[in-house]
Amino acid sequence: MSALFALVATVLTSFLPILNKYLLRDTHPAFVAWIINAASLPILALFTLGLSQCSITWRGGLLLSCRVSPPHVDGIFVAALLASAALNWAATLLSTVALSKADVSLVSPLLTFNPAFTLLIAWLTLDEVPGQRQTLGVVVVLVGAYLLEVEEARTGLFSPLRLLLHQSSSLLAILASGLWGITTVLEKLAIDHMTPPSGPVVALLSTFLMVVLLTPGAMWTRSREESQESRWKSLLAHPRTLSASVLLASIAPLFGFTAIALGLVGYVTAIFKLSAVFTTLWAWWFLGEGQARSRLLGASVMMVGGLLVAV
Repeated sequence: MSALFALVATVLTSFLPILNKYLLRDTHPAFVAWIINAASLPILALFTLGLSQCSITWRGGLLLSCRVSPPHVDGIFVAALLASAALNWAATLLSTVALSKADVSLVSPLLTFNPAFTLLIAWLTLDEVPGQRQTLGVVVVLVGAYLLEVEEARTGLFSPLRLLLHQSSSLLAILASGLWGITTVLEKLAIDHMTPPSGPVVALLSTFLMVVLLTPGAMWTRSREESQESRWKSLLAHPRTLSASVLLASIAPLFGFTAIALGLVGYVTAIFKLSAVFTTLWAWWFLGEGQARSRLLGASVMMVGGLLVAV
């Protein structure tokens, strides 16, 4: 079941970089990151309430009943939640800036390099011992990510790596990937230290804290570089794109955090990385980005790795 929830979250999330790329053409990265997450909070709160505090029964008809019952948490929950929100804030900003500077099909694969790191952290902190097949699946996912830039290997086996390390956008994406590898473990730790465990509640609280941290940067950028009116005008020039981004940013975390709550965090994270496969396809289809053949090869290899992890 955790694999199914993770796969749904993956497909939904794969469209976000494409939508955000459109918004970033006219708007500063800090503001885009802030508005999407801030606007998603009401929808996320509504879904969280429905999933964690409400139930449907049949008594001569469908009856919806809700009762707010705050979960019991401890100090480890608070520490893990605060730390994950801080790292999420940094990773969100870094990845958004990287996306504004480079192709979606380049940035998204770089965000797939963290499953191995997450698996190691989860093993050391959560005592989640990986099996041979799952570990192999993670390795295959990472090899597939390398193959997405395999055309650069014509000038040398390590040319793709050298190219990545000489681009600021690539370094920002890799750093964001590493931070997200840690946040997944912290979020799992927070879920495990609340009673009853609830992935959607942690998703809501984490997103709220991240929005609080994003707000000063978004407001500072808006006041220093351009007027408030022009910033909002440029953003609202794409109402459908903005609405779709907000909706996906609201729903995808619910599936993602539920998958984390139900499954092993290292394996679930590896499935999440399949979003780069779909995003690469969408970038070729909707944005006309090149290197389709090599990136589809990498996408196919990543698919195999994802199956090894999930099955």
